[in-house]
Amino acid sequence: MNAAPHRRLELWDGAAFNYPDKIERIARTREEQGFDGRNFGDSQNRYGDPFVCMGVAARVTTRLGLSTGVTNTVTRHPAVMASAAGSVQAFSGGRMVIGLARGDSALAHLGMAPPPVSAFENYVRALQAYLRGEEVPFALADAAMGGRRADMATTESLNVGKRPTVSRMQWLPGDMPKVVVDVFGTGPRVIKIGALLGDRVTFAVGANPARIAWALEIARTARREAGLDPDGISYGAVVGLGIDDDVARGRARIAGVVATSSRFSFMHGQKIGPMDEQEEGVFRRVQESYDMTRHSVHTSTQASVMPDWFIDRHAITGGPDNVIARLQQIHELGIDRVACLFHGSHSGIEDQIDAAYAQFARDVIPAFK
Repeated sequence: MNAAPHRRLELWDGAAFNYPDKIERIARTREEQGFDGRNFGDSQNRYGDPFVCMGVAARVTTRLGLSTGVTNTVTRHPAVMASAAGSVQAFSGGRMVIGLARGDSALAHLGMAPPPVSAFENYVRALQAYLRGEEVPFALADAAMGGRRADMATTESLNVGKRPTVSRMQWLPGDMPKVVVDVFGTGPRVIKIGALLGDRVTFAVGANPARIAWALEIARTARREAGLDPDGISYGAVVGLGIDDDVARGRARIAGVVATSSRFSFMHGQKIGPMDEQEEGVFRRVQESYDMTRHSVHTSTQASVMPDWFIDRHAITGGPDNVIARLQQIHELGIDRVACLFHGSHSGIEDQIDAAYAQFARDVIPAFK
């Protein structure tokens, strides 16, 4: 039985696109529009550095939450991650969140695939220890990076009188709140890791209530079995949101991000989570046709293979009344936070996107205040 919602529903801009020359204006606008926070993607070949952009955003806002959405466990050592996040936390007055996943486009553009789940778990353990200011054994930091230091010489080879024997963030202010770690997951193993080791869990399973309820139950069960309060952490969801009085136009605008999340639900040709036979066929076609060079693009091949009913079921489309009703339904499952994806990679539809944000701010956000 799912618990009743016990927190106000937070509404975040899940856009994740970091354009350093635009982020100051975007951050100011999102705060003025009433969003609770904004996600900043970490895909180095596709857009600017998230921590730099979050620093800029922190300077021009006073309450907007700032989260990587998402970073990964491969391109940054956990000590480097903790140092960067701690810097934003100190500068922003405690508004920093690390949204963490196994990695996708950031790794694909380096010719790499996501790391093993075991390495991901070690990374979360090491990162949390760094953020708490604890000592981290070199062996755990190495395991977090999949043992990639094996071909490097260690400090034992240095001709010095004394050397570090453990790793720790020595500069973190003692009175600064710990940076929140939000684990993003689609499959059961990563969701369980987030439920046990994270401060938050965000489900990347689309907007279908049945799939969100499935993910929530995995997280809650993992916590119950570990002797933890199932509702002792915050749960979120990443949702494609095609708000538009012209349903077809809104649907087309978010097709790219719906295709991206759908691929996660059929990784390696294996279905993840509940889906009927008709849905399974679409998930499979998205996976088989996916063009990573056009990741999240609304006119990509993978976006074109999804029928309208599928997008409407696995995202939120239509005018404000339907958007409010669908968000309320998700909230009642026990979701505290929704990262709203209003668009994917785009070109030539900037006016549409601005209008969607404005309509959402005017007609939807007040309903959840």
